[in-house]
Amino acid sequence: VVNGVNNDESDTLAVQKMRQTQQSNVKYITSFLSFSWGLIADCDLESECLRILGTLRSDIWAVYRGVLFPRRYRARFSYLPPRVNNGDEVCEQDSSFDMPKFVEEVPEGWVSVEDDFTVFWACQTSHASYNMFNCPMSKMNDGLFHILVVRASCPRWRLILMLLQLESGNHIHCKGLEVISCHAYRLEPLSYNSYNDIDGELVEDGVIQAHMMPRGAQFFAGKVD
Repeated sequence: VVNGVNNDESDTLAVQKMRQTQQSNVKYITSFLSFSWGLIADCDLESECLRILGTLRSDIWAVYRGVLFPRRYRARFSYLPPRVNNGDEVCEQDSSFDMPKFVEEVPEGWVSVEDDFTVFWACQTSHASYNMFNCPMSKMNDGLFHILVVRASCPRWRLILMLLQLESGNHIHCKGLEVISCHAYRLEPLSYNSYNDIDGELVEDGVIQAHMMPRGAQFFAGKVD
């Protein structure tokens, strides 16, 4: 159950407001789970042909697309790092910035990287599914994206180790995986061989830009005795 915007400190979820552009069109999307592009999106969407196999379909496609027939995904990735208060404490709830327009360069203070990637996975919750502890560092309403990045230079055997440890969450300790926390990001695909996958759903190709909306939704759950 989602009930508008809540100002209370408890039982809230930070959601992301996303802007997507395709040519001159801009589309606004609200999301609360994750955005993926590259291998994770391919495994989620391309494995639909194996849906009869249940959750096993993603494992099979990860071997197919990630190991046997891998792709290189070229993109320019820009992000706004968390602001740090005195004492090196990360300021999680920070809305004191303006998002740039698509036609503008990212402002000063943003970090930009252009490279070939294998995984780009912007997470807002700790679990992508009941058996996938993909983002252990994610906290309820922390106001941050935690973006999992694997570059194409990562050896396949290291990628296999990461995928095997997704259930336990120990993949975040694997060499070759970068975890980038930020308040906002922009992804500009430079190779159109993957999909924009938002909360498990396919959306149009194009540039994605997103920022957090702290306490953007209220949810309700039964109490476990």
